[in-house]
Amino acid sequence: MSHRNPVLALGLGLLLAACSIGKPIPQATTYVVEAPPPAARLSGAGAYRSEIARMGNVRVAAAFSGNSLVYRRDDVTYQSDPYEAFIADPSAMLGNQIAAWLDRAGPFKAVVQPGNAQTTRYVLEATVTELYGDFRPGRAPAAVLAIQFALVDATAIRTTTVFERTISRRATLDKATPDALVRGYGSALSGILSELVGDLSGAGLR
Repeated sequence: MSHRNPVLALGLGLLLAACSIGKPIPQATTYVVEAPPPAARLSGAGAYRSEIARMGNVRVAAAFSGNSLVYRRDDVTYQSDPYEAFIADPSAMLGNQIAAWLDRAGPFKAVVQPGNAQTTRYVLEATVTELYGDFRPGRAPAAVLAIQFALVDATAIRTTTVFERTISRRATLDKATPDALVRGYGSALSGILSELVGDLSGAGLR
């Protein structure tokens, strides 16, 4: 019997492996954050209208830099969901969205995409410090997004930051689901960028 058990175990293992062949591997549902664009240039968005700016590479805090959606479950617990994810790296995706939104809204003459080789006086740097769904019990579910912006004058002898501001938004969701969360991110991003345009216009820098 002692010689037959390993053979039997091996046979059962091969049978189970054969049964699993052909079964589809679970695939993640993927999402794109889309910030609703303004219908036209925002009122007062003219402080830098003669300038073309370039969107720098967007950095995302390590806790939220992966493709998987992140949910906050309590004061210290965050959950990464491997089956609900961004379709692309969040840094690149948000950089593209920010550049396209600001190009349409102002206050610059134009905003070129990250990685563009065009030489511009101003470069807008961004660091995403918060990017998660707040799904804590006893609270209304919300998409939380916070971005630190820095407008850099790249033509100065020493690279100079001429404007810096952190803007955050908490977009309340109808339900605590991945699709609602991603739509909330889009709404939050639009609100953040609208405030950024107003701040840049009010700064009065040329």
